[in-house]
Amino acid sequence: MLKVLAVGAHPDDIELFCAGTLAHYVHQAAAVTLCVLTDGSLGSRTMRPERTASVREAEARRAADVLGAGLLWLGLPDGFLYDTRETREQVVDVLRQAQPDVIFAPHPDDYHPDHRAAAALVTAARLLAREPAVVTAHPATDRVPSLFYADTLLGAGAGTPDVRVDITATMSVKEAMLAEHVSQNDSRRQRKGSDFVDLTRQQAERRGHEAGVRYAEVFTCVRTHPVTSPGDLTPPGTGLTLPLCP
Repeated sequence: MLKVLAVGAHPDDIELFCAGTLAHYVHQAAAVTLCVLTDGSLGSRTMRPERTASVREAEARRAADVLGAGLLWLGLPDGFLYDTRETREQVVDVLRQAQPDVIFAPHPDDYHPDHRAAAALVTAARLLAREPAVVTAHPATDRVPSLFYADTLLGAGAGTPDVRVDITATMSVKEAMLAEHVSQNDSRRQRKGSDFVDLTRQQAERRGHEAGVRYAEVFTCVRTHPVTSPGDLTPPGTGLTLPLCP
């Protein structure tokens, strides 16, 4: 069984940038695990941070249930995610728990510092997770998983993606997952007049237009050793397919 891990810096990051693709995996019986690194405690201007974190964890768990995926919640401080030894070890242990063949992580050039830190952490942990000299709660892995960086917010600064996935058939799952993040949708509607479901639909439409389909998500292959290629999304022998766009 193919195992897929999606890492987000905040609750709702995974939904925004790769939930449609994850739904394709789930529909083909792949094992999908979501990992949220921070507690999302800065996501409200009206609730206390502790309350915000509690609300957002519950929302993230409901969204994971919509997808049919497991959720690992690290609860690190929102807005202060850094690539430190301690945090690397925590992310290494996440990889050892999930044992992924494929990982999706935030883009290293995204706008938010937590997103950039998450990209660095996952990129480092991908190699460190197989080193037995790095001791965590779970044993070392026996392989280095394939890593793909997700899109940036509105595609800004992402460069030209390497992979485009048609998510027209799974867009409803992506929207349903985002709809579970009620606190964030309410906050964005108050500030912007539209919510995150609207935002992700706009982004998916834009990426879909570029690819000649209605809705799409895009990804970038990791350039550092071991280099990832689009074919690594569906390794030979798994029987899995993704609707990739030209």
